[in-house]
Amino acid sequence: MDIKKIFITLLTVPFLVGQETNQDETVNDRELMEKAIEIEASSSNAAADRQSYIDNIDNQIIILIGDIQFLSQQLDLTNIYNRQLQELIESQEAEIVSINEQMAELDKTNRGILPKLEEMVNTLSSIVENDTPFLLTERLSRIDDLKDILVQSNVSTSEKFRRVFEAYQIENEYGRTIEAYRDEILIDSETFNVEVFRLGRVGLYARTSDGKNTAMYSKSQGKWIKKRGIDNELVVALKIARKELPPSLLKLPVERI
Repeated sequence: MDIKKIFITLLTVPFLVGQETNQDETVNDRELMEKAIEIEASSSNAAADRQSYIDNIDNQIIILIGDIQFLSQQLDLTNIYNRQLQELIESQEAEIVSINEQMAELDKTNRGILPKLEEMVNTLSSIVENDTPFLLTERLSRIDDLKDILVQSNVSTSEKFRRVFEAYQIENEYGRTIEAYRDEILIDSETFNVEVFRLGRVGLYARTSDGKNTAMYSKSQGKWIKKRGIDNELVVALKIARKELPPSLLKLPVERI
């Protein structure tokens, strides 16, 4: 081999080696740069993910805080409701105790009142039977109703008392009022359809429609008796009772007892 060629070759080899080294360094720098960029991008993405996760956690915390506040309010309302309910229950329990005590007292009262009411009804019945016989069917029917009510357990004592008192008031009003009504009466064993005039409890008078028969009730004799000469006065009295004429002085006979 030529010494000159060998020398040139030796000179050339370091140059090629140097050139290859520069190329390798350039490649390595590029790779490092790319890796750095990749790492930076990965770090940015990770930071973004962490921020998103943190934001999500914050949102959940806000929601949970709202739920806690709502539940706290509901708990307060529930406690208030429970307290009010407890107070209501205690009030009702006290009322039940009071009612039971009143019922016990009422039972004692009933044992005293009911016999008295029965006595009052019997007295009223006796009054009607011995009184002038006006509206007899209506008055006796009222007394029968009272007797039925007194034995009914589903009617309160206060209602029984009210009905008996009302019957006494009605009987009391008869003594201060006048009235006209139709009825059938017996005069000398003969039945007449008449119009009756009631003058309080003082007098009871009757007149047939044609005016041919007039009568007054005799309490001493316990029957109707014919009474002549009262037809005109009785016609006026009946009209006053029906409110067809204004009140005026009447001249009707009154039985002495």
